[in-house]
Amino acid sequence: MIASLYRKLPADTKKQLQLAVDRGLAKGKGEAEVFFRADDIGVPGRQVSQLIQLFLAARLPLCLAVVPSWLTPVRFETLLALTGKQSGQWCWHQHGWLHRNHEAEGKKQEFGPARPRTEQVHDLRKGKERLTTIMDKLFSPFFTPPWNRCSLDTLQGLQDLGFQGVSRSSGATPLSPPELPDLQINADLHTRKEANPEECLHNLLRELEQGLAAGRSGIMIHHQRMDQTAFAFLAILLDLIASHPGLHPVRFQEIIRNHPLKTVCNPVH
Repeated sequence: MIASLYRKLPADTKKQLQLAVDRGLAKGKGEAEVFFRADDIGVPGRQVSQLIQLFLAARLPLCLAVVPSWLTPVRFETLLALTGKQSGQWCWHQHGWLHRNHEAEGKKQEFGPARPRTEQVHDLRKGKERLTTIMDKLFSPFFTPPWNRCSLDTLQGLQDLGFQGVSRSSGATPLSPPELPDLQINADLHTRKEANPEECLHNLLRELEQGLAAGRSGIMIHHQRMDQTAFAFLAILLDLIASHPGLHPVRFQEIIRNHPLKTVCNPVH
């Protein structure tokens, strides 16, 4: 399902984005980090190719959350033909194992309370081993749980397996331990449910503004929910970020490197 925003972009979309960025920076310290996370990566296709081409053109980094069971050596070679094998522009990391819901009730989770810790750790290890085997040194030990949700057992398992961070939505619970920083998303481009396009844009701009005011905007992408209008919107946003002196595009690796662990998590709004 395509978000209502992308039925038709307002003529002043770029101006509205610029104003939201300026408001956010004015409320904060005048500068902020920005990272993009693209979920559900693993199967090459037209939309993935178009997404990567946009980031290549803008020369901006992208954190690619890869579903281990979807990836094969051949598929990874196809993806690398798009991104380049030696580029430091990308953060290839783990996105669950099968991307399959295991909860009989409530919200979807692959690594939720319905599963014992031993099963979760088994799948976490299996996913990491698969991606490490296929990607070798290009794999980065970060974890994005499907649907941005996981249990405390998951977080503890990730620590035991040597992951350097997890990436969930702003305000996610349970809280991640300090040794496993939560690199939180606070702006959702595509999995939105507003029926009204104006409301959809208003809420998205508010999310961007709040993230920038807090010092870091984490922006989530789902290429499977993008049409050509959504790609046009993303191109406008990337151009704005690439040209703005107060915005600092980063990958997970730079966030971990540049900040003490206690400051990595985004404040809850």
